[in-house]
Amino acid sequence: MGLLILMALNCFCVMFLNKKDQTVAVVNCFGMWSAFSLMYWGGSGVSRESLSELFCVDIYSSSMISLSLWICGISILVSSCMINLRGVFNTYLVLVTLLCFLLVQCFMVNTLAMFYVLFESTLIPLASIIGIWGGQIERIPSIQYMAAYTVGGSFPLLLIFTTMEVHAGSSFMWFISMKTSLNWLFWGGCFLGFLIKLPAFPFHSWLPKAHVQAPVGGSVILAGILLKLGGYGITRMMMLFSYTLESFGILVMSFSIVGSVYGAFMCLRQSDIKKLIAYSSVSHMAFSIMGLFSCTEVGMVGAYIMLVSHGFISPGLFVLSGINSEMVHSRKIKVMSDGVRAAPSLGFFWLVMIMANLGVPPCPVIISEVLSVVCVIALYPWVFVLLLMYFILSGAYSFSLYCQLTRTKKKIKMKVFFNEVTLKDMSALYFLFYPLAEVLFKWDLWAMM
Repeated sequence: MGLLILMALNCFCVMFLNKKDQTVAVVNCFGMWSAFSLMYWGGSGVSRESLSELFCVDIYSSSMISLSLWICGISILVSSCMINLRGVFNTYLVLVTLLCFLLVQCFMVNTLAMFYVLFESTLIPLASIIGIWGGQIERIPSIQYMAAYTVGGSFPLLLIFTTMEVHAGSSFMWFISMKTSLNWLFWGGCFLGFLIKLPAFPFHSWLPKAHVQAPVGGSVILAGILLKLGGYGITRMMMLFSYTLESFGILVMSFSIVGSVYGAFMCLRQSDIKKLIAYSSVSHMAFSIMGLFSCTEVGMVGAYIMLVSHGFISPGLFVLSGINSEMVHSRKIKVMSDGVRAAPSLGFFWLVMIMANLGVPPCPVIISEVLSVVCVIALYPWVFVLLLMYFILSGAYSFSLYCQLTRTKKKIKMKVFFNEVTLKDMSALYFLFYPLAEVLFKWDLWAMM
């Protein structure tokens, strides 16, 4: 509760500043809120620490809260450097702050009804960001596509929560106890909306469309934290209803394994950098799904390492793509190579982020992949063949991306706009490296005690 009060007071104070100082003040506020949220990291892995009658936290929710505050601050920082957001930037500040406020409450609330309301409410600020600052005329259809998937997929979840309110008289998370066995229909209703949000194969097609139309700041928030709402929701449903490994979970893991290979294969075929990063997110989220539905402690740790690590790596890739595309006014990979050759420092940052995305040691992604693979192979050893295909394809598209960005030679020299990108644009990347290193040294943080 103290964090929410602090956020409200800081936002009220920022309103009285000059427009020039508001951006710096808001970024500093997000940094202060992130530091304040670390106070919630002291609890155990499974117990819920009550902050009030409405809010509770544990290590899963507190890590998502810190990630939300950090990523929203990065979004504002990188968007302040982008040309297409200048002039109406105050509106963007309000929308991102509102979205962050909703996310923090969503991760802290302890009633299922309020969780559902806040879960769906996060769609409104994101849709506004895409609709106002989207890059192309197709942004409105992409918003409709995203809303149809998200709202339609979570409608069965609304029916379940409404039934609980009517028959049990409450949807308070920790008063729920299931006394009967649950069937496929119930588990499908519980998990479908969250699987779409992650997204899981084959419900992933809305993500590339949304990323392509969203501005850089919107893509940073979407990839960095909004996708993680799905993983967090699955965790909460499993804890509340005492989910154990069943045939439904085996089916979901099977689709996830196929989805990881499919996502890596689609990355090889992309010429648009944003679509490539979006499909790589589909592949990485498949490992989180495998870890969660394995119903083991090792799988849970691996899933949350992937969720948090991907929350910093994917925004870093989108920040780089935004900087690079601003230089050449194109998202085509071969055209963007002109910007990399004109600014060699971009080549180094691309190398670091591509290696982190690939999972090259000592990046935390490799820890998550190993733990998730161990859980799945323990159930079905033959799955190793498909996972081996994923690792081969993942290495292939990562190597191909870096080679195209740094080695492509064009006959026609493209005009590079140096005056549109400054050293200030790189500052968002530096703030993504430190928490990623912290995940590496604290990877056992999500182990159940």
